[in-house]
Amino acid sequence: DNHFFVCPDNGLISMIASEINPTRIVEINIHDRIESSFPVLDVFVQVACFIARGGNLTVIGKEVADYKKLIEIQPKVNQKQTQIIGGVIYIDNYGNVVTNITQKTFNEISKSRSFTIHARNVKFNKIYNCYSDAIDYSIAKEKREEDGKKIALFNNLGYLELSIYKSNSETVGSASTLFGLNYRDQISIHF
Repeated sequence: DNHFFVCPDNGLISMIASEINPTRIVEINIHDRIESSFPVLDVFVQVACFIARGGNLTVIGKEVADYKKLIEIQPKVNQKQTQIIGGVIYIDNYGNVVTNITQKTFNEISKSRSFTIHARNVKFNKIYNCYSDAIDYSIAKEKREEDGKKIALFNNLGYLELSIYKSNSETVGSASTLFGLNYRDQISIHF
């Protein structure tokens, strides 16, 4: 089975690659040739379709011969296994904050215990499966707590992500700006 990961950041590539030991890594370089109002999705969809049709990866990018293994950004677990200390490894175009704490690590350490995620002055006590799970649709729309609701979830790559529901970085702010989080800032989970 071949597994393909399309990743926008070298730090994320290093972390993913350290877990799966890929046989090849290709840096996509066709994004400048695709006109789109949502380039991240449109480029990735075209790449996925090209790969599914059996296309040669060197047509859409250049092979990365080597990548830096970033051991220092791996999360740390204390000896008593009551705390995971990680950090921000990526902030996407929407201001969502991606950490280096994986769902695998979280599940191994949590053992179904209650927890609190600490990110500067913000705390989370629940991790959702997806954005829409954070909204209680049994409550009338005008009474729901939606816009601006803080959310922790594991993204599609399995990394803990901190977000704000329906945030807008150009008007009300994003998770990164509203939580005051930047690249390499500490995130900790206490059990």
